Amino acid sequence: MLPPPIYDIRKSYDENYQFGPFFSGIPPKPIPSTQHTLFLGKTVSSRIGIPAGPLLNSRWIGFYARMGFDILTYKTVRSHYHPSYPNPNCLYVPYHKSFDLDDLTHPLIGTLAYNPGSLNDITITNSFGMPSQSPAVWMEDVQKARELLSPGQVLVVSIVGTQQDDTDLASDFVRTAKLAREAGADLIEVNFSCPNVKGKEGQLYQNPDASGAILKRLRKELGSDVSLIMKIGFIEDPVQISALVDQTSPFLDAISAINTVTGQIINPEGHPALPGPGRERAGLCGGGIKPLSLRTIHSIRTAIGKQRKPITLIGVGGFNTVEDYPEFRDAGADFVMSATGAMWDPFLAYHVKQRRFLQDLPENG
Repeated sequence: MLPPPIYDIRKSYDENYQFGPFFSGIPPKPIPSTQHTLFLGKTVSSRIGIPAGPLLNSRWIGFYARMGFDILTYKTVRSHYHPSYPNPNCLYVPYHKSFDLDDLTHPLIGTLAYNPGSLNDITITNSFGMPSQSPAVWMEDVQKARELLSPGQVLVVSIVGTQQDDTDLASDFVRTAKLAREAGADLIEVNFSCPNVKGKEGQLYQNPDASGAILKRLRKELGSDVSLIMKIGFIEDPVQISALVDQTSPFLDAISAINTVTGQIINPEGHPALPGPGRERAGLCGGGIKPLSLRTIHSIRTAIGKQRKPITLIGVGGFNTVEDYPEFRDAGADFVMSATGAMWDPFLAYHVKQRRFLQDLPENG
């Protein structure tokens, strides 16, 4: 039986924010590095990171930095306070094989009554609604997070815009990005993918024209000294992927894929497993989505290869074990990030470094 996750899925988002991470072990001693690579112009000690997900605040970032993750993404922030959906926000999805597209056309059971036998068996729902503290809170905390990093580690701040009565979506993306820049962020992830929100911001990556327009405006407003990463979800059609890359590549430095895939989640009695309207469908994360993630990464790499501008590709979605890491690299990812895997195995980066560290850093990303 595996130990409980560092993010306690039985507790609310607010409890995890205030009191987590829940870890009783001893962080490993850092593995010395004489080789480094570049991540968007920043020197890093490895190609391993964590996406916008488990890193709720500076305390979480400091913890995972000590555990050996070198690229750390501050959980997506907004231009205003936005509460989380009610608990539960995560449930196990005890599905003992990887998903294909046909599987996602049927309801999937979500439950807390499950004890995974291995990291490969962990697939979960993810339904938070992109909560955010107010800028007064998260801007100060971003500065604290930067101070907790060691040489060879970098902080990315993930941002999202919100459609509001007095502000259009693109303007709010710009506003939030400028707040992140003021807080000290020079690596900004623009989150265009969250299946768990009810506004337009969560599915922007499915609209190449809208994505390109927002990124063009962000690049104009922020200038060239800020690196922009576009976070996207699963895309089945390579033609759609090519269109998205074509429209966004002039304004981008990197693409992060994938966030989640979406499924209908029910409880064992056949009712919606997550409380509240609009949560009948939720994001799926973990081992079950790895084949869909690798498929998308491979298609993005092909599309990037047709561009004149080099774009860094960050692989996310299903990196649960050490053995998964080379599969993401082979699919075309320059860097690889783990959320679900890191929640259950905070030693994941350390173990990858033990086994692959010396032979994995020759090229620049």
